[in-house]
Amino acid sequence: MTQLYSTLARIYHEMYQHVFDYDKEFAFYDSILKRFNCRNILEIGCGSGMLARRFIEKNYTYLGLDLYDEMLDIARSEVKGGEFVRCDMRNMDFKNRFDAALITGRSLAYVTENRGIIDTFNGVRESMADNGIFVFGVFEANSIFDNFNGFEQDIQHGNKRIRRISRMEKNLETGWTYDWYARYIIEENGKSSVYDDKTTLRAFTKDEILLFLKLTGFRVIEITDEPKAMTFIAQKINN
Repeated sequence: MTQLYSTLARIYHEMYQHVFDYDKEFAFYDSILKRFNCRNILEIGCGSGMLARRFIEKNYTYLGLDLYDEMLDIARSEVKGGEFVRCDMRNMDFKNRFDAALITGRSLAYVTENRGIIDTFNGVRESMADNGIFVFGVFEANSIFDNFNGFEQDIQHGNKRIRRISRMEKNLETGWTYDWYARYIIEENGKSSVYDDKTTLRAFTKDEILLFLKLTGFRVIEITDEPKAMTFIAQKINN
């Protein structure tokens, strides 16, 4: 798995404050949660807590999960009043606790095998109260594989310059998977550090996600199409 959330966790935390509009992202989730009267929420893939802070400030009862201790250490130091737990999303063990579960940051892309998707969705379902709401986004395979151009990002954070040079290669070993190669060049106080990173990601077709949800006991409420991505709102089907 990528170094981005371990060795480079602090770089991630600093860089993504400029890559993502966390206020806009929070407003999106907040509008859904209000619509369905959800107050007790689980965020899967909480990272360094940038959304967690906003949920807690708005008085949601919140639990954040992430796979990486380095990310959770930052979240715990940055966010007061939150609860953060190290957990693989494929092995969750909560029982009927949450009004809503969110997989944020399109973190489902890191689960590349069908069994892992099913285990994740089953774990989400078991974690929910009756009629719980499940919200998550994925990369859309047709759009991703239609354009495999590399890209560069150049970000200034305080006195630190972070450059990321990325390229993609098709993988296709366990679905619509691809390899992301990234070089990070960090310049600070006249010194430069370079890190090379690789991870495998998965994109999905709409029909794939619909079938996964059907197999794991969810009904789809809404699908939002975005550039190269889709967001699903689903509801637990009670036994």
